[in-house]
Amino acid sequence: MRLPSFIRSPLLTAIFLCASIAATCAENGSGGDAQQDARQKYDSISFAKGDFQISDPALVPQQLALAAEQARCGYKADIKEFPVHFISAANRRLALVFCRLGVLGSHYVFDFADFRRPKLVELPFIAENGGFGVTPWPGLMTWKRDAGVFEAVTISDTCPNSELRRTYRLGSTGGLVSSAPSFAVVRVEVREKPCGRNSTEWTTMWEASPWPASATVR
Repeated sequence: MRLPSFIRSPLLTAIFLCASIAATCAENGSGGDAQQDARQKYDSISFAKGDFQISDPALVPQQLALAAEQARCGYKADIKEFPVHFISAANRRLALVFCRLGVLGSHYVFDFADFRRPKLVELPFIAENGGFGVTPWPGLMTWKRDAGVFEAVTISDTCPNSELRRTYRLGSTGGLVSSAPSFAVVRVEVREKPCGRNSTEWTTMWEASPWPASATVR
């Protein structure tokens, strides 16, 4: 049955209007869900209260847990022995997370310049065959607040062996602009690890010299 044209026109208009309203509602709903999902992917962290630690994997902020997972960092099994250490230093917000890959372990450093998306930081090191490189795997890392430095020690269960300790300082990038934390290696030490006896004293292999004033880049 054909409807008169004066009826068909309002009817078609009503159909298109309802379809448009339904589509708009669906878009708003999906947008609301997306915003809710975004809110659920990160937790609040109070760096203003000073350094603190978390030793319960259930309490690790969601954004850090996700970043650790993406970096293939297995932290849950060792978190009671090596708690996650949250640090505020030199206008930086950092987290030290101990990660294990097989029998080896090391701290990873995550930078919270973007509070919702912590970024894995690579640290400089001096290679055995000379030169400098970067690695996300510095070793067992501790923050010495009084001295304003980080110390990273390689760990191994084998003996006899030797251990390396690298000392890092957060500082300037020499005139370069960067939002990432600037870690400078300032000292490298070594000590022997004999079997059945205590490790020997640390011996300095390399230490950075202060730059002359004439070489400072501004």
